[in-house]
Amino acid sequence: MKRQILFTASLMFLLTITLSAQERGRQGGMEDGKGSKEHFVAKLELSEAQQTAMENLKVEYYKEVLPIRNTLDEKRASLKTLTTSATIDQKKIDKTIEEIGELSTKMLKAKTNHQIALRSMLDDKQKMMFDQRKHRHGRHERDQRGPRGK
Repeated sequence: MKRQILFTASLMFLLTITLSAQERGRQGGMEDGKGSKEHFVAKLELSEAQQTAMENLKVEYYKEVLPIRNTLDEKRASLKTLTTSATIDQKKIDKTIEEIGELSTKMLKAKTNHQIALRSMLDDKQKMMFDQRKHRHGRHERDQRGPRGK
């Protein structure tokens, strides 16, 4: 009986710790509950006009990359199917890999153009902070962090 109570208490303790850690992770580890992007944007001290212009750029960027990202995901799924099927068609695999490369290039170009457009709206102090953040975080993009659980 004591073992069962001890086991239950330990399990509840571990569950509490896990949920607490997950909640901190969702908040970006910031005490005020803001994620790192929101915290960084606040540090830039953007004017209302800058915020509005950047929000418009963000919407246009997402409109541009969403169909590319969707097609890229489809091509990756297709590649997985092609490489795991009973009969391997190397020509189809190679063609799909080439298409994935072209789509990845389009995504990177769109992202780079978006960052250049964002940077062009900033004053010198804001540019310095923007550039330092990019350098400090390096290649911290979604695709660079490893598997996405798919």
